[in-house]
Amino acid sequence: MTLSRIFASIPVRFPRLHLQAQRGSGGAGYGADQPGFHKIKKEDLVGILKKEGVTVGEVPEIPCALYLSGYDHLSALPSFCEGLYQVQDLSSMQVALWSEVKEGDQVLDVCAAPGGKSIHIAELLNGTGHVEARDLTEYKVDLLRDNIERSGLTNIEAVCQDATVYDPDKKKSADIVIADLPCSGLGVLGKKPDLRYKMNEKTEADLVELQRKILSVVKDYVKPDGKLLYSTCTIHREENEGNVEWFLKEYPEFELVKDKQMIPGKDTGDGFYIAIIKRVNHE
Repeated sequence: MTLSRIFASIPVRFPRLHLQAQRGSGGAGYGADQPGFHKIKKEDLVGILKKEGVTVGEVPEIPCALYLSGYDHLSALPSFCEGLYQVQDLSSMQVALWSEVKEGDQVLDVCAAPGGKSIHIAELLNGTGHVEARDLTEYKVDLLRDNIERSGLTNIEAVCQDATVYDPDKKKSADIVIADLPCSGLGVLGKKPDLRYKMNEKTEADLVELQRKILSVVKDYVKPDGKLLYSTCTIHREENEGNVEWFLKEYPEFELVKDKQMIPGKDTGDGFYIAIIKRVNHE
């Protein structure tokens, strides 16, 4: 599919904001009775939000999520500042849910800012294991640290690290590597319509090259039987299925467990691609 056809197929839209309700909201692994964990039931959070004047809606397909609308600024909501929830699009929430993270797992998120996916996974660890949330610049790492501090979680840290540069200290150390990589963003044109004027064939080719470079580096961090979770917020096949096909051909010690392309207007949430790739060769 050409870029012009992709642009033509996606209407400009402005969806409601979604949140992942934290700690005791009914999602798997929430509400752990761990030191430093605040416990709040989903219905209690809904009550707090309504008192703050926020319109709240249920998300039947994702029990730990709620729709938010009718507010001016998140930073003006005490519930947000207290870390009672983390804001993500519904599609992005699938990363933590698809990861099937287990208590005690070691998780490395190589392009993590602003931190929603990493924090969601840290929540699901119930105070066990560890999440290292990395990004390229100190500015992005500061965003990560701010969100981690607001969450109150202690099993997650932010680190400044270029994902294209191999880190030998992390060789085969992670049960799960999250690679939510820079992409064309063609799945979020409804929110960022100006992207259609910034993308061209060369930019697309450069992005695919960058994505493959990062994947070729971070694969080495995956333990035997561990998982590499690759995701983008685009619907461009070369960045999604095309990259996975290339990866599996280049690195036969991995196999595809499952993948899904989410289409705006057809699926709930933004356009998004997610693939679970497992290391199967123990040598």
